[in-house]
Amino acid sequence: MAKTESKTLGVIERNLLNRVKNALVSVLLIFLIGTLYYWLFEGYSLTDAIFFVGITISTVGYGMHEQLSAFGKFFTVMLIFAGLSVVLYNVSYVTALLVEGELIKLMKQKRVERKVSKMKDHVIVVGAGNIGTKVINQLLRLNEPVVAIDSLVTEEELREKITDSSKTNNVVFVKGDATSEEVLLRAGIKQARALVTTLPNDALNIFVTLTAKNLNPNIYVVSNISNISNLTKFIYAGVDHPIATAEIAGLKIVEALTFLKKRENIIDVLNISDKAFQVEIIDIKNTKLAGKKIEELKLKEKYSVYIIGLLKDKALVLGPSKNEVLTDDSKAVLFGEVNGLSKFREDFLNT
Repeated sequence: MAKTESKTLGVIERNLLNRVKNALVSVLLIFLIGTLYYWLFEGYSLTDAIFFVGITISTVGYGMHEQLSAFGKFFTVMLIFAGLSVVLYNVSYVTALLVEGELIKLMKQKRVERKVSKMKDHVIVVGAGNIGTKVINQLLRLNEPVVAIDSLVTEEELREKITDSSKTNNVVFVKGDATSEEVLLRAGIKQARALVTTLPNDALNIFVTLTAKNLNPNIYVVSNISNISNLTKFIYAGVDHPIATAEIAGLKIVEALTFLKKRENIIDVLNISDKAFQVEIIDIKNTKLAGKKIEELKLKEKYSVYIIGLLKDKALVLGPSKNEVLTDDSKAVLFGEVNGLSKFREDFLNT
């Protein structure tokens, strides 16, 4: 549907340009023939001939010339009909486009193309669904220039989803199918620095990536993966950073349930190079940590665990000194590998 609409607008643009060109040529031809006739056959001066043709075609009229012959009068009538026919025929075509809204769509498309032509190093987001709009909002928060592409969502619907209303004008919307080279070119793919494709269909995301890389081999592509078994295909297609959003969401849910039984406050779990790292907050009270200096604990050497901060009276002290004494009224913010933190808890925390 989007491809058909894009082709339709292209046809309308070509037809409109051809109509304008043909209309100008027709008017000039009628003007030239009329001028030559009145000048050569009716005995008018060149200036009078041009003036008489002008007022005749425009149907303004300033009265009949006294020297005009019988055939000249007939020629003048034909000249009026020819001029009116050319003008009315082309005006009716433009009016029909206005009534049907096609000309407005064409003007909108041209306005978008002008905006995009002025952009450089922007980010193209393909798909303005749930994930896509979240990506757009985060990019706008960082003041990144964004071009959004979607074949189903309208520009008005997209703007309603933008959380910061003051930044709605910072997004350029291109309606169309991102698997089409024409649509990606309209989105400024050649001068963009990155493309994020968030479509729910893996095949479409791969096809968008292939098309984008063909047009701009240096563009950085981040893609959503619905089925993790397709990861190899995404890599072969040229995706620089594939993200399995469903897998990550499932992992976070299970992690939340797993650590629900523990008394410690798990802030986040990170997976880096096949290792799981954890950030958590430990209450010092009623533990073997109370009264000890950070240096004495040998956390780095024994557990690969780091105290990255201390919470005291709701105040956070980042990077505490190794000579800092841990007190009952404080909480420690720890970072380390999950296995190391597990061993640390066994050695220092009361259960």
